[in-house]
Amino acid sequence: MEIISPYNGDLYEGPIWHHDEKALFWVDILRGTIHRYDLKGFYSEIRLQDYVSSISPTISGGIIATSGRSFFIVSFNDGSVKEIYKVQEWDQRNRFNDGKCDAMGRYWIGTMNLEEKEPTAGLYVLDTDMKFRQILDNVTISNGLAWNSDNSVLYYIDSPTKKVFSFDFDIKTGKISDRKTISDLASEPGVPDGMTIDSRGMLWVALFGGGKVVVIDPKNGDIIDEVPVPTPNVTSVTFGGQNLSRLFITTAKIHLTNPDKNAGYVYSEKVNVTGTKVNICGF
Repeated sequence: MEIISPYNGDLYEGPIWHHDEKALFWVDILRGTIHRYDLKGFYSEIRLQDYVSSISPTISGGIIATSGRSFFIVSFNDGSVKEIYKVQEWDQRNRFNDGKCDAMGRYWIGTMNLEEKEPTAGLYVLDTDMKFRQILDNVTISNGLAWNSDNSVLYYIDSPTKKVFSFDFDIKTGKISDRKTISDLASEPGVPDGMTIDSRGMLWVALFGGGKVVVIDPKNGDIIDEVPVPTPNVTSVTFGGQNLSRLFITTAKIHLTNPDKNAGYVYSEKVNVTGTKVNICGF
């Protein structure tokens, strides 16, 4: 397993592989930074004024980021940062957390309780016509998101439940229904955090506090494989590189009394399966 980040961070999260740029992007939530690393080894970063919780490529060519209570378009070409939407009604007990775009370009973004204890948070969508709507409430730490290959199922994690859920998904309307538990990870160390899906439809889930990524078959909820990581707090995972056959894993130093020397880096590992392309946001 190879370290690709030039230094470690308190809370690296939200890795995405930008297919057109052949580059990996990720965030350091607490520092409010977005990081870029390409296959030629070139590294750069941009700092925003508040927490940055999630990012995604856009049709306009930049990166969309959730920061503070707003959505921004960020350009690594000229360093510009432009606010495109600000949430007006905001619960101060929460902050934005994990988010991704669906195949229609909508931005799905969750919030989390800042104390990580109370179900004050939810899951929301920013539509491409700039309408912001709530999808779920009674959530504590909204986390991993993934869609199956025909966009008929949304997979979702609320971390403290230690479960992976599925919903029937209507790609045309962006509505979800019929919530099911597809995997209960209560017997695993740590809690489920970020998530991605491979070309076979298997779910790859980072275990924060568990020191690994587990591979789950959503048909029966079984763990069919795992990737050990040399530090406990594994935050998220994505596929990238040539043919999407490399796994990129983000980790964190937070909540470790004495962080080990491996904590808080971004790791890369060649795997025997391929991933799926990240959806492009319609902004």
